[in-house]
Amino acid sequence: MNTDPKKLPESRASALPRPIRRAFLTGMILGILLHFFAFSNLIPNSDGLGRMYDTQQMTVSGRWFLHYASMLHGFVQAPALIGALSVLFLSAAAAMTADVLELRRESSGIAVGASFVMVPALAYTFLYMFTASAYAFAVMLAVASVWLVRKRKWGFFPGVLLLACSVGTYQAYFSAAAALGLLAVLLDLLNPEKNLRTVLREGLRMLGMLAAAAVVYGGILVLFLRMKHLQLLPYRGIDQAGTGFSAEILLKNIMAAYYEFAVWFLRPRGGFSGAALALGNGLILLIGAAAGIAMAWRQKIWQEPARAVLLVLGTVLFPLSCGLTRLFSELSPNLCYPFLMGYVLAAALLDRAVMPKAGGLLRKIACVVFAVVVLANAQICSLIYTASATAHRATETFAANLVARVEQMPGYRRDLEVVIIGTFPRAVYYSEIPAFDSVEHYSCLSDTVMQLNKHVYYYLNDWLNVPWQMPPEEIMTAVSDSPEFQAMPLYPDDGSIRIEDGRVIVKLAPQYTPKAPYEIAYENRH
Repeated sequence: MNTDPKKLPESRASALPRPIRRAFLTGMILGILLHFFAFSNLIPNSDGLGRMYDTQQMTVSGRWFLHYASMLHGFVQAPALIGALSVLFLSAAAAMTADVLELRRESSGIAVGASFVMVPALAYTFLYMFTASAYAFAVMLAVASVWLVRKRKWGFFPGVLLLACSVGTYQAYFSAAAALGLLAVLLDLLNPEKNLRTVLREGLRMLGMLAAAAVVYGGILVLFLRMKHLQLLPYRGIDQAGTGFSAEILLKNIMAAYYEFAVWFLRPRGGFSGAALALGNGLILLIGAAAGIAMAWRQKIWQEPARAVLLVLGTVLFPLSCGLTRLFSELSPNLCYPFLMGYVLAAALLDRAVMPKAGGLLRKIACVVFAVVVLANAQICSLIYTASATAHRATETFAANLVARVEQMPGYRRDLEVVIIGTFPRAVYYSEIPAFDSVEHYSCLSDTVMQLNKHVYYYLNDWLNVPWQMPPEEIMTAVSDSPEFQAMPLYPDDGSIRIEDGRVIVKLAPQYTPKAPYEIAYENRH
């Protein structure tokens, strides 16, 4: 079927090519289906406990634009609205990606649309529901920056601004722009109709946009920090990102980025689904590589050494471009989202490859394998949501029982200060479902969403409407160090709750763990 807009009838010449429309529609439909549970339920993780309503003032984390991006959902943790906005933004990003890569086949558009919404990294992101639509908006801005540079002569400076805002919302999505830009250049190198000098000029323009966006992002960040009299949090290396590393550490982080890319595709978590996904991912990458090699062979790339060298160099750098965040931070599951560009790479190579004898069969095999990959990803996403929902139910039950026991204590009055030392007693209450272990992470715990002492109070205040306020650090430490507290048994044993000196004391742990410096700095953000 002819999908070249230049060859369509005049009445349809202005219509979007089918691959672009398929990418958008697939993203919308599949995104809603795969993540409907998250959009129709309120499933907090530990970070979400204190953010039922939060204005997202996160300049201390380098995310100076997050506040403005979060205005779209009104700062309220509203899953239905956030879910609809998120899927819309990601689908738009998929459509722009299809346009940037100039996909010709509808199946390729479908694959790209599915890639943007199916990966488990997105399910982990939706556990941070209070900020998910802002992050999806940042993905769209990152892709839009590349689209502007590739598709519009005047797009360089708008692209710089959009990418700076994307990074100012969540730094990880700089990798998405870098990987997509590099992928577009790789496809140009495989196109004999593209003059090498033109390809180099386009590549340098893209590189310039990325570099300029990083500078603009850093400049605006410094301005915000000075205006608000803040410092970056000493958390996950964000405060060191602009100061550089030693050559040894940098080399170690580069190797780690390649390792994380390989692990993400070839050793994903999720039990049986993870094994099927690893196999499917491996086959997808192999088929994509076969298509790329066939294209290079057909075009006799070796006859143009400079083009061949650049093609090999770009291919080697592609995994690193997907994992640039690893250069200054450990990769949590949601930070791996830009790795989806590996699927996009395979889809684009299959879309462009000309293989008269084996091409049709190879594409049919790729479609079947990709369907398996989608199903396996869907199963893992569902497992993530189920584990998180189980943890939330366990936390709610525990917190409600704790409040009931405190209020039933002889002598309890509602004006008493309540000092709770410790958090959810996981040694007593825990999930025995082994499948949950494969997706467990600090953002997805199967036993509880109360990870730290402060989370107990967050949960009581924002989720159960119990107005017990957390006492100051000095009171928590003094109570924890007292002989009377040390003599108390651990909750839920009899005697683990007592009223003394005008306050209720609850012992959930042997001693109080003070807040880390970054936690205190976060609480003082503005």
